[in-house]
Amino acid sequence: MPNIHNQLDIIERVDKLIEQAETEVDELLAKRLKEILASLSVMYNKFVQSDETSYTDLNKYNRLSKELERIADQLNADYKQIVKMIENSQQRIYIEQYLMYAYLFQVYQGTEDGFSIPTEETIAAALVNPIEYLGLAPTLENHRNEIIRKLHIEISSSLLSGEGYWKMAERIEKAVGFSKHKARTVARTEGGRARSLSDQAVTEEMKRFADITDVWLATLDTRTRHEHRKLDGQKADSEGYFYYKGMKAKGPHLWNVAKMDINCRCVKLKLINGQLPAVRRGRDYRDADYQQRLANKIDSYMENGDTYAQAYKKADKRVLPPSNVVLFQSYTEWVNTKI
Repeated sequence: MPNIHNQLDIIERVDKLIEQAETEVDELLAKRLKEILASLSVMYNKFVQSDETSYTDLNKYNRLSKELERIADQLNADYKQIVKMIENSQQRIYIEQYLMYAYLFQVYQGTEDGFSIPTEETIAAALVNPIEYLGLAPTLENHRNEIIRKLHIEISSSLLSGEGYWKMAERIEKAVGFSKHKARTVARTEGGRARSLSDQAVTEEMKRFADITDVWLATLDTRTRHEHRKLDGQKADSEGYFYYKGMKAKGPHLWNVAKMDINCRCVKLKLINGQLPAVRRGRDYRDADYQQRLANKIDSYMENGDTYAQAYKKADKRVLPPSNVVLFQSYTEWVNTKI
């Protein structure tokens, strides 16, 4: 169970869940690549007389055709499993993020204001992409068809050229590697979308009890797109929308525009009644003087070129809240009373 001190801990935990989904997808397709290469190696050693005659040798008795059909069937099963993996990951991200934010809000506010835990049906409905062709299953179906077609072309072309097994293996590795990258991108994008949708749901609950303002956090490095660099530190309007060149969204992955959503690594922070919430035994993070000093320190770091997230991390370490003996409950203790 993660130790939750502030929103940066929640972000780190969800990042790990997204990375876990990427790794699971990567491992599944790596295993399939290994099995494809092993199967073709056996065929090559058993039936091929020479590299120059490889295509003819493997086409006898429809050997190659049957093998390509078998590979296609295996990949069909793999991609069904990938859809299930990502769906499970989305649901876990949604509920864990929701619970962690509910905990942070309730303990920070010192209230038992009720947050109802979303049902499986509610989560499933929330995760459905409003644009049908951008949905998880259609997207991965296109990727599956693409890799099957690409493997068919690469294997047949290599054999026709008489390149030999190792050259063919290189072609296959490159094709499957490209497909792995695309599948991992889907896992990352869908995980980020689940994070934003969960964030949106828990924010609506929070707004029943406090004033909530969202702040956009961009990951500023060489891979961050220009549009998201411009959004860093932007506060949402009263309806929760962020704006960029005529477009609006309530968070990362929610623009419904491919160039704004795919592979996005941005997140949001929340201000509760204008303050950055944090909880720790024996500390009063709601102290107005502390919150002002924290905000001033964040501003000074950002003026020196730091992102909002970088500035917050530094300020959190350097600006300490006053000591206070208050009732405190850890996330582990809190969540055990909810589930």
